[in-house]
Amino acid sequence: MRAFRYVLSGAALIVLAACKDTLLVDNQNQADRNRALGTFTDLEAFLGSGYATAHNAVLAGSNDDLQTQMLVMGLENISGLANFAMGPRGAVPRVQIDNQPNGTGDAGNLRDFTFGHRAERIASLSLAKLKTLSSGSPTQDGRDRAFCYFVRGVALGNLSLTYDSASILTENDDPQASIPLSGYQVVNQAALRDLDSAIAITNANKAGFPLPSTWINGNALDAPSFVQFIRSYKARLRASVARSPTERAAVDWTQVIADATNGITADFIVSMNPSAGWDVIWPAQAFATGSASWHQMSQFMLGFADTSGQFDAWLTLARSARAPFVVATPDKRLPQGTSRTAQIGDTLRPGFKDFYVSGTINPGRPYVRNRPTGEDAPQDPFAFSMYDFNRTRNFALKSPARTGPYPIMTATELRLLAAEGYLWQGNFAAAIPLINVTRADTLRGGLPALPLTIADTNTAVPGGNACVPRVPDAAQSFKKTKCGNIWDALKWEYHIETMYTGYGMWYFAARGWGDLPEGTAINWPVPNEEMLTRVQAFYGLGGVGGQGASGKGNYGLFSGGAY
Repeated sequence: MRAFRYVLSGAALIVLAACKDTLLVDNQNQADRNRALGTFTDLEAFLGSGYATAHNAVLAGSNDDLQTQMLVMGLENISGLANFAMGPRGAVPRVQIDNQPNGTGDAGNLRDFTFGHRAERIASLSLAKLKTLSSGSPTQDGRDRAFCYFVRGVALGNLSLTYDSASILTENDDPQASIPLSGYQVVNQAALRDLDSAIAITNANKAGFPLPSTWINGNALDAPSFVQFIRSYKARLRASVARSPTERAAVDWTQVIADATNGITADFIVSMNPSAGWDVIWPAQAFATGSASWHQMSQFMLGFADTSGQFDAWLTLARSARAPFVVATPDKRLPQGTSRTAQIGDTLRPGFKDFYVSGTINPGRPYVRNRPTGEDAPQDPFAFSMYDFNRTRNFALKSPARTGPYPIMTATELRLLAAEGYLWQGNFAAAIPLINVTRADTLRGGLPALPLTIADTNTAVPGGNACVPRVPDAAQSFKKTKCGNIWDALKWEYHIETMYTGYGMWYFAARGWGDLPEGTAINWPVPNEEMLTRVQAFYGLGGVGGQGASGKGNYGLFSGGAY
């Protein structure tokens, strides 16, 4: 278990014999868990690093990770570069994640697994130590235990979203033993149990709060706020673990609704400072341009907002003949105008600020920019567009880079998860107002509100020929579009509002909705480094017709459909 067996090793004793006497000498150069956690101050410093480690596992530290791969697999990002497996993972038709030593994306496949289990181990070792070491305050001890269960729940939960299996270590296990692998659904259930434990312990020890502000950088959460954050994670993890529409439909949506409704009510902001170990790494290279381009928005996905007819014309062309087009749309979150010149001029609107700056007139509109013409980087014609994500440019390019407030979870994500739950339950009247919050808001989408009279999935969204979203029509072999329905409206809001605000946002949702391109791997295999340690066979997942691969994607995302 090289990937996560040792965070702190056990004590080592050198035994020296002289005549009948035995001399035991501590090796001060070898890690000793008991010595390193010998005081409560040491223990709190250790356990307090747990969430930073869990965050590092998914959004920080390195772009050679699963997040960079998921961005292209879920069509949230487009790049043909070989860097960090972006080109291979984003290529269509999809190919298998082969999981061979030194294979494509090997380092990234391992990284999230290693750091996720490291955070889990920090929490478990700390919980074990808290049985024998006390601050002297029962409520402070309770706060620390709650935080450990929270960290372990988040770490296990994220592992359950990405890998087909992972290892569940508890405070009652031997930390040097080989812990068996469990399937992703079992891991997800363990994560939710840990989060429930964190809530129960928090509620029983409110006087021990707030959390130290360094544990979730810049957030000295009191007990109620901490419970809100935990419940938000529960909603995200319970919904996002589904690998298929069948599994997504089987989610306990009543519980998702309850947790999302009682979750965060404003975007959860962390104060990022890479030199202090708090970072969102993707923007480090996201705005490189020209031949070095790491990023552009998918022409296909943005086409859903087009009301000019150019998306329809683009769909009718052979893939090799397609070229970028101007997305003319009434959605105010995209640049306005019918020409590239006009849209470039709309990139910086009066009052524009990065979306993480609170109290501004404009919540980061436009969310997407039409980039200057000299910065284009041609890609596969199916993907090539003239658009970039815009809301984090200042965060990425200012000096020092990537410092300051950044959201790792948004209130909109939780609100739309609740809306989705209501749609699964057929409660359109409850879902529609939640979708309209961002869709019809004059400072966001500015689109016609969905009428409360919608009570089925056949009724088209309002707007007539200028409706948003317009979706590829199966009845026309996905070569023309039609006005979307309420589900399409929900998905459009989810896509445009959550892009780049969390871990695998588009990938996890599209996987559960059946919207991934055909053959996309629905999870990662256990890294070959771990399988080698366990003396188990390597295996691959994904690829058209392969094991662990998505079926033909909705909206025609398969050969002979939209591409």
